[in-house]
Amino acid sequence: MFRTVLAALVAAVLVTGALSTGATAAAPKRVIEEKEPQQVSYNAFKLKGTVSEPQADGTLLPYADQKVKILKKACKSCKWKVVKKVKTDESGTFKTKIYAPAKGTWRWRSKVDHSNGYGNTKGKVWFLFF
Repeated sequence: MFRTVLAALVAAVLVTGALSTGATAAAPKRVIEEKEPQQVSYNAFKLKGTVSEPQADGTLLPYADQKVKILKKACKSCKWKVVKKVKTDESGTFKTKIYAPAKGTWRWRSKVDHSNGYGNTKGKVWFLFF
């Protein structure tokens, strides 16, 4: 008798857990707007962008004084690696230098990790080469 009741309770917990995880909505994402990288020296480029948080009323608030990760990928099948972490200013703007390799192509992208109810947000992929 005890095993039957226990099995019924376990089944009920598993069913309600499966239903509740399937019904959750995806977290909203922040908005990353980037300008095309500008060449500042032979192989160095300046990447500049702004990060904003959309609000329920449709407005955008700056993602002020927070971290943005700069990721690099050396080949198409390689994994993204964090190269540096930069901070946004009070208006949500970040700036950094990215570089082009002597041979081949490097892919660059910015990323903001999930926090405060927002999901992971990734910027455009930029290809740098000579």
